[in-house]
Amino acid sequence: MYKPVNDFLSEIKVGARQSHHNMTLYCLLCAREAAVDFLTMDEALEQDLLVVTEVTEGGSVPELRVRNRADRKVLMLDGEELVGAKQNRVLNATILLAPQSETIIPVSCVEQGRWSYRSPRFGSEARAMSAYLRNKKAETVTMNLRRGERFRSDQGEVWREIEGKYDRMSARRSPTMAMADLYESCRESTADYLPAFHVVSNQVGMAVFIDGVFVGIDILGKFSTFEKTFEKLVNSYVMDALETAHQGKTTAHSSRRAITSKVLQSAMEAKVEARKSVALGVDFRLEAPDIHGAGLEYDQYILQMSIFQKNGQASYRRGSSGMASASRRSRIVH
Repeated sequence: MYKPVNDFLSEIKVGARQSHHNMTLYCLLCAREAAVDFLTMDEALEQDLLVVTEVTEGGSVPELRVRNRADRKVLMLDGEELVGAKQNRVLNATILLAPQSETIIPVSCVEQGRWSYRSPRFGSEARAMSAYLRNKKAETVTMNLRRGERFRSDQGEVWREIEGKYDRMSARRSPTMAMADLYESCRESTADYLPAFHVVSNQVGMAVFIDGVFVGIDILGKFSTFEKTFEKLVNSYVMDALETAHQGKTTAHSSRRAITSKVLQSAMEAKVEARKSVALGVDFRLEAPDIHGAGLEYDQYILQMSIFQKNGQASYRRGSSGMASASRRSRIVH
């Protein structure tokens, strides 16, 4: 058992349900929040306190250089997109940058057909990789960490999954196969979902169901951080909901709240691997028979956590009354 994760999840309560078309989320509430001060990535970029560039003039696909010029820490979230420079990227892990620091961060390319400068620096368009793609990427990053490959994804799989998403959404392929172009092509449909979802008091996270099936949980350790990133996170699930929105699939609402509680319990009982993060804090990876996840802990506080259904598992679709438990083991990797 990794105590910071267990203690944090034990305080999470499942709150109100919000739904639109084929997507439902349950608000996850907590009575207290992390006592850690930081800026979000978007805040730091907007204030010109964060400078993100290629590692060298020639660039390197799986890495970027980040300079934090602020006197405060900066939190960059797994799956957040950075646009510009030689090609758009997403973060491979959640990272807490120290004040006045420079860090090489691990990323994945989400624009296969471009390797030329559009700008010297990266910016943000307030997007995150879709939940399904974040799930797939997290699996490969975890596998590579176990091999000692330091927060690397399977870049080929990321590109294949983006191509597949273009096809599943019947979207016209852009010249560079950019994830950003796919988002733009769905902007009008995405806008139809967003008004149905809103942040409530003491909310730190959400559990999301698409077509009645549990998809994922996203949790931020601070109320204000969750509120600031809420639309970005909701959009990441809407991009998946749009694939089947026209099919009208659904299941009874009554089982979803119980399923959310079971997922949280399974995460508390999961095997946890913890290791030094890219910058400040501890990166942790959790795994149980039906779920896997990742997050960041700093000074005994959970700052971010994502939990996803494992591919091929059907227990949540069946609304089963129980979930298999994994041994409560953890290890620190230095």
